[in-house]
Amino acid sequence: MTIEQLDVREVQQLIQHQDRLYAYILALVGDGSVAEDLLQETNLAASRVLSEARNVDNFVAWMFGVARHQVAAYRRHQGRDRLLFDDDLLKVLSDEAADSTDDLPLREQALGGCLEHLPQEQRDLILRRYHPGASVQSLATELQRTVGSVSQTLYRIRMALMSCIEGKLTNEALE
Repeated sequence: MTIEQLDVREVQQLIQHQDRLYAYILALVGDGSVAEDLLQETNLAASRVLSEARNVDNFVAWMFGVARHQVAAYRRHQGRDRLLFDDDLLKVLSDEAADSTDDLPLREQALGGCLEHLPQEQRDLILRRYHPGASVQSLATELQRTVGSVSQTLYRIRMALMSCIEGKLTNEALE
C-alpha cells in the first residue's frame, strides 16, 4: 500500500502527528537529519501496515511503535558504531520520549503567545535565527556584533520564552 491508497482519515492522522513523531524520533536518535530520514521511513512503514491495522485504537501509540521499530532497525544497521544503547535503555528512552511529546501542541500554542509578548527587536532576532540557512555567525555579521554577543542575546531570549511557556502551561493546568 502506498500513501496514495490510504483513506483521507488515515492521511489526516499521519499529518496531524508529524511534529510529535519527529520529536519522539529525535529524542531517540539525537540527530536532526537522521530523525528526518527515520520519520520518512516511519511514514512509509506505517502506510504499508495500515491496510492490516485499519482500526487502530490509539493511533499515536501505534505510530510511536512503528517509529521505535524503525529506530531499532537503524541502530542495527549502525551496529559498528562505538556508542550504542542497549535495547532496555532504548525502551526507557522511548517511553520517556513518548511522554514528553504529549503536550507538544499546547507548547506550540504557548510559544506563539510568548513570541507575541517579546519586544519586536527580540522577536525579529529569534525568528531570523531559525530561518532556514541562518546561523549565529551570519546574524552577527549582519548586525555588526560579535558571535558571543548574539549567542548571549539568543540564549536570554530562549530562556525568557521557556519561562513564559512554562508559566502558560502551569496556568492552564491550574484552570
